[in-house]
Amino acid sequence: MEENDKKRFLSYELGILTLKAALSTRDDKYPIYNKNTKVFQRSNAKKVLREHLAAVEARYSQNEVSEDEHIAFISDASSELSRNLSRYLHQGRFRIGVTQKLINVHLKYLWTAGFCPEPPHCPIDGIIRDIAGINYNWTSSDSVDEYLQAIAALKKLATRKVTLWHSGNLNHLEEEKMRSSNPSIQPIATLRLIFSLGNE
Repeated sequence: MEENDKKRFLSYELGILTLKAALSTRDDKYPIYNKNTKVFQRSNAKKVLREHLAAVEARYSQNEVSEDEHIAFISDASSELSRNLSRYLHQGRFRIGVTQKLINVHLKYLWTAGFCPEPPHCPIDGIIRDIAGINYNWTSSDSVDEYLQAIAALKKLATRKVTLWHSGNLNHLEEEKMRSSNPSIQPIATLRLIFSLGNE
């Protein structure tokens, strides 16, 4: 298999993982799709999302993107995806919280695979929120300001911009959560290890 074919295959597989992570939410009040969208119709939406993931890879693999550019990219992506997919989406919006997870998770995978430089931000989801003790609901938030506040709160706790998180750290995190009756009270050292987490 040629190198370009290998890269395309891996990019496709990473896209599957990204969509699963970003579109899987247990928040019944803020689902991704509206009630009228049938399961078979979601494939149309996912095709648009896949095209956007390809654009993410093309943009971020060229050179390092600044934090301001990254924030603007997330905001623009939310608006564009909302326009293109409004008929499928809950309240016609692909929210900022969902968009940041979609983009940041994909960048985490691309970075880990060596396809792009280190991204500016980690994905923020329920696990990161609970461990860091921050007030941010990625499933419902549709505000860039709320996202920036969450990032600022994480920066105060983390010692690195983004940390590579191996599967072994997931096992470590699960063990830590099982030991504690309150998962939000975790050692700061653990947060430093899993700052790039984005899978729930």
